[in-house]
Amino acid sequence: MCGKFGSNEIESLENMMSMAVYFVIADTFDMDVDELYPDSDLINDLGMTSRLKEQLEDSIEEMFDNLHVDFGGAKTVQDIVSQVAKVTLH
Repeated sequence: MCGKFGSNEIESLENMMSMAVYFVIADTFDMDVDELYPDSDLINDLGMTSRLKEQLEDSIEEMFDNLHVDFGGAKTVQDIVSQVAKVTLH
């Protein structure tokens, strides 16, 4: 199956990458992906603990070929999406 998720190939790849990151976050936090928003705060809105942070790190590393997220610079869901997209698409 082939689909178009943006106006061009790069935008389509970014959108598919974003979807994958959202599913990894939703799975880690045991929540429905529809409950996540770009501005969802990892700590205040999602309740990220050090244990959940480790699980999220492990899940992202597993899904995205050992990619390491800088949680010092990641406060929101969009921050994680941006980091993953930047590294994997460039």
